[in-house]
Amino acid sequence: MEIIWSIIVGIAIAWLILKLFTMYLQAKNEVLKKELEVLNKNLKEKFISCDIEKHGEVFYLFEKETDRFIAQGRNMDELKIHCDSRFKTQVIVADNEQLEKFGLK
Repeated sequence: MEIIWSIIVGIAIAWLILKLFTMYLQAKNEVLKKELEVLNKNLKEKFISCDIEKHGEVFYLFEKETDRFIAQGRNMDELKIHCDSRFKTQVIVADNEQLEKFGLK
């Protein structure tokens, strides 16, 4: 009978330890999730991802998510000047494939 109680107590202690460890991991995951959300928000504020269009000899940059106009120019230098003047604290990013397609890389 004593052996059965020892086994039951051992199982209960093991279950309790696993339960506490699971709660710890869930709490840690919540903290990491919140940190990732803050990081993602900060990155979205810092970087603007753009699509490139070309009409005639002029290139146009539009924000991917909102289609908001970002800048226009006849070459990469003009685009950089306009982006730098409008978005002093942000970085404008375009897809490498689009840059190559339009000869802007």
